[in-house]
Amino acid sequence: MSQRAPDRASSPLFGEPHAPGDFTTERLRWLIDLRFLAMLGVLIAAAFAFAGKYPGINWPVMLGVVVLGSSYNAVLRRRLQRRSVRAGTVAAVSQALIDMLMLTIVLWSAGGIDNPFMGFYIFHVALIAILGGPRATFVAAAAAFAMAGFLGLTSFVPALQLGVWTPLPGWDTFAHVAAFVVTLAAASYVVSHAAGEVRDREEALKAARDRAALEYQVMSNTLDELAAGLEVVDPDGSLAWRNRRAEELNADLAVGGPWTCPSSRACERVNDTGEEAHECPVVRALDAGESGRCRFSLSVDRGERAFEMMTFPLAGRAGHQRVMNLYVDRSAAMVQERQLLLAERLASLGRIAQGVAHELNTPLATIRTLATDMRDAIGVYRSAAAESDERARLANEVTADVEESAALIRSETKRLAKITHALLAGGDLVRPKLEQGVSMGAVVERARALVWAGLREGPTLEVHPGVYALHVAADADRLMQVLVNALQNAVDAMRAHPGSGRTIRVHGHGDAREVHLYVDDEGPGVDAAIIERLFEPFATTKPPGEGTGLGLYTSYMLVQAMDGDLSLESRPEGGARATLRLPAADPPETAVTTYF
Repeated sequence: MSQRAPDRASSPLFGEPHAPGDFTTERLRWLIDLRFLAMLGVLIAAAFAFAGKYPGINWPVMLGVVVLGSSYNAVLRRRLQRRSVRAGTVAAVSQALIDMLMLTIVLWSAGGIDNPFMGFYIFHVALIAILGGPRATFVAAAAAFAMAGFLGLTSFVPALQLGVWTPLPGWDTFAHVAAFVVTLAAASYVVSHAAGEVRDREEALKAARDRAALEYQVMSNTLDELAAGLEVVDPDGSLAWRNRRAEELNADLAVGGPWTCPSSRACERVNDTGEEAHECPVVRALDAGESGRCRFSLSVDRGERAFEMMTFPLAGRAGHQRVMNLYVDRSAAMVQERQLLLAERLASLGRIAQGVAHELNTPLATIRTLATDMRDAIGVYRSAAAESDERARLANEVTADVEESAALIRSETKRLAKITHALLAGGDLVRPKLEQGVSMGAVVERARALVWAGLREGPTLEVHPGVYALHVAADADRLMQVLVNALQNAVDAMRAHPGSGRTIRVHGHGDAREVHLYVDDEGPGVDAAIIERLFEPFATTKPPGEGTGLGLYTSYMLVQAMDGDLSLESRPEGGARATLRLPAADPPETAVTTYF
């Protein structure tokens, strides 16, 4: 089993991390030095008592306090050097209370409350106040009152007395003056020391603030240069901070204002276990302290980009912690995933297409043969019906319609045969065979015949006369396929919305270089949700089973292969417009039957 490495505090970027800390070993050394100085004072007082200047003082007890206090102090100093003494508020205040207890024993043996050094309790209370703060001050004051009360009690209970205050004449005044001087000097020293520490703390705090400001500036500049967006949300849902990239993603959001998602569209939400989530990950992180992520699309720099937002709750109680959001651009990864998926689907589609082509060859050949036989039979029937004028007129009308249908069947079966042969041979269906002088009007009429042949009712088609004067350099069959897709999409869009118009218009213009052809419908227009992916494979707005999503993709590839361009957009007055641009060509010198 692996062991967890011990936590280490990170070092600051600039300067030293050390500042005057509360109750460090330096303060304990200071207290030890003060205690040695106090023991020296007690030793001097015991010497005066031993000399008979203060006959009522129990100097052996005072001498014992000096011996015990000095010994304890020496042991404490050695332990401090070995770092076996705990430093902190409790340790410092405890040492000061021990000093107060030793002061009480000394005063007890030197006359109790009659001793002029009773005021030295004030020094100890002030010392503890500096070391421990308000709570320790109250404890020290209470202890001083209790010890002074005990000393007062010994004045009324002789059995509790260890010594009495009976100085020789003149030495009482000396003791009072000495007590005043020592107390004043000690208080001045402690106050001066405390003021020095406060000054050092202020300087250290100022240096720490400057260092923190510098580190913040460096960190902020570093985060601003990240390609990922980063922001912090407060527990109340307001934005606390964000870097430059996050500001670019959501420029309308202001620091201090309520946080909102950069995307106005639906997003794909996942919780920290990888399962689908129905709640925004930011809301979930604020309420329950759980991480999560979501994916959404966003228009950035005039393009559509895919982002993943990862949400991490920061330290704090559940429901009261801040949340950090990280925005990562996943567009490249998603494009690669989509390309891989499309490649797999296209490969599968290619295998299916080869099988379909193989199966279609036989019935197509049969249909082509029957269409030829139908045309021959119509010719025989027309010759026989020529004997009667009325029968001839009716026969001509019927046979003209049937002959046109038969010719169309024969032409389409030939085109399908080319496609199936290309599929079986593994050829490129997009590679065109360019012809000069292809009539745009003839191609439009052929596409009209194919699309409207199976329509019993639907929109009407209006072709501007100028279209028949346009000629292009293109593959007639491929161009017809493009126009069939454009017209069929227009018909489907208008039939799916009965409240729309009833007319599809084809018009265009050209010059010596290129020809523009427009197919306008009166349907609902182009769906904004798919406008960026219109010409991608399998992209469709039709219900499942009604569209493969390959029509526009194939048309776009065919037009590109013919050195042209295809676009689709919504018209301001309503409906959609398909724009076809192809290289212009001169009309042929002689009429050529292109299709029949």
